[in-house]
Amino acid sequence: MKLKKTGFILLSLILMLAALPAVSSAAKLSLRVELNGERIYFPDEEPYVDKAQRVQVPVRFVSEALGAKVGWNSGTKTVTVELGTDKVVLVLGQKTYDVNGEQKRMDTAAARVGGRVFVPLRFVSEGLGASVKWDSAVSTVYISTSGFVDDKEEPKNDPKDQVVEENIHGFKVKQNTGSQLHVLKGDGGKDEAIFALAIVFGKVGANYEMQVSEVEEILSQKIEKETVEKVMNYVKTKKKREPELEFKEFEDKKYKIWVESSINASIGVTVFEK
Repeated sequence: MKLKKTGFILLSLILMLAALPAVSSAAKLSLRVELNGERIYFPDEEPYVDKAQRVQVPVRFVSEALGAKVGWNSGTKTVTVELGTDKVVLVLGQKTYDVNGEQKRMDTAAARVGGRVFVPLRFVSEGLGASVKWDSAVSTVYISTSGFVDDKEEPKNDPKDQVVEENIHGFKVKQNTGSQLHVLKGDGGKDEAIFALAIVFGKVGANYEMQVSEVEEILSQKIEKETVEKVMNYVKTKKKREPELEFKEFEDKKYKIWVESSINASIGVTVFEK
């Protein structure tokens, strides 16, 4: 596979494998929502990402797909979503909301758009007992009422967990070390990445410190020490999924390194040979 410098194709593939975020230079896709593998369609107003980087959806269609009942009080601008014994109550424009009688706070608020009441998908879905994942690489929100496979412990002694060392354009890279660092090899050449690394968050077994250490060890093999230090100092400014890491380029005499991470995403480190 040729990994072109434009578009971060290599990095996008890694982030898709990690079920985590893509890059800002990738082409934007229409936002879609899936529940237990089935797409939810919206007849008029479409879901969108708000200023707080939260996915907002028309409350009625998602709630009914979950089997929940939706109530709306126009006088108090209050929306109520009930599923079994779970009840979520939100007020338009307010960041505080109620889950089963317990008051909580979110970083965004429900809103009214084009005649539809929109609510933050994650807060409502999780309040009703569902699990939510966002994959910005394909602009898709996944909702599961039974959890996700990679949220569960994987069997021990699986052959895929065996550590394998691979030579990637002169860099010795260990695969399946247990840290959950994702590695993808590129073809190299003009305007093509030689490899990309993704430091993932949130996945069972993902060890942030170990992944960071592995990235530093890999880069240090052939890239100048001063450049590696600058790269790692920038990488280490993001220790959790939520913050954004703006795109930055680092270079020495022989290599260019791109570092970037969108909100709620893994950290992508892509290496090019000049």
